[in-house]
Amino acid sequence: MEPVPECQSPLFLDVDAADRAAVRLYFSAPPEAPTTRGFASILAQGLDGQSADAIAAVPDDFHHALGLDTVVSPLRLRGMSAMLARIKRRLAA
Repeated sequence: MEPVPECQSPLFLDVDAADRAAVRLYFSAPPEAPTTRGFASILAQGLDGQSADAIAAVPDDFHHALGLDTVVSPLRLRGMSAMLARIKRRLAA
């Protein structure tokens, strides 16, 4: 699993793109990091099992469409954006 140091709490992710039609995402964060776990859960629920092309098409600022920028600090959103960026980078490799 790859660390995501931009997150305020320790978070690791892995991307299994062996089947590019159904990409599998795996996240690991400690129980004492509920916000980070919540962001990972949003990404997992929305993107796990989707195609690589569908994931690549997700806007980098998708959290604005969810309204998260009105209730969560920019520092926290940076961690969520970093998770998505790492997933996309792994898919592009």
